[in-house]
Amino acid sequence: SPKLSMLGVHPEGHGSKASGQKLSVGFGPDCPNYAQIAVAASGGWAWGKRVGVTAADSGKDALKNIMVEAVRVVIEERRCAVLDCLI
Repeated sequence: SPKLSMLGVHPEGHGSKASGQKLSVGFGPDCPNYAQIAVAASGGWAWGKRVGVTAADSGKDALKNIMVEAVRVVIEERRCAVLDCLI
């Protein structure tokens, strides 16, 4: 976990007393957008999309379309694709 990694390096640091929620590693209604974290970590090389956030991108048709796009990115553009599905 990110918190355990941080504690291994800075066991007495400011984050040592913070909850997982404050470190953005908790699960819940306000979880991080992991797809965009992957895009940022790759310097924009990876493709990322979150699905299920709004009515416009929720449902099986939206999921199917986004999965088709993710596969296209991997096959044609030869990039990593990260799909973050909220249920």
